[in-house]
Amino acid sequence: MLADSSLGRARGSVGEAYRGGVATDPLDLDDSLSAVVDRIRNEVTMAGEDKAPAAGEYVSPFGPEERDAIMRLLRDGTYHRAAARVGEEDPELSDQ
Repeated sequence: MLADSSLGRARGSVGEAYRGGVATDPLDLDDSLSAVVDRIRNEVTMAGEDKAPAAGEYVSPFGPEERDAIMRLLRDGTYHRAAARVGEEDPELSDQ
């Protein structure tokens, strides 16, 4: 990830969709800082440290019965109706 030379320069619809909400604007680095960043990225890549270690296999904290119950709530619309009601009752939570 660190070796990606497009980091900080990508543009696209994500930035437009969240303008002002999250930091999606491209970074403008001056030449000396850009050179330092590029040098460090290269050093990290050469050292083989630019890859995050594997996270391992995900193990759900829920048992089979609990997973089935959750899936039923999602499929039948109960979860979505409850989330919409919470959003109506507290607008600040509607975009959380």
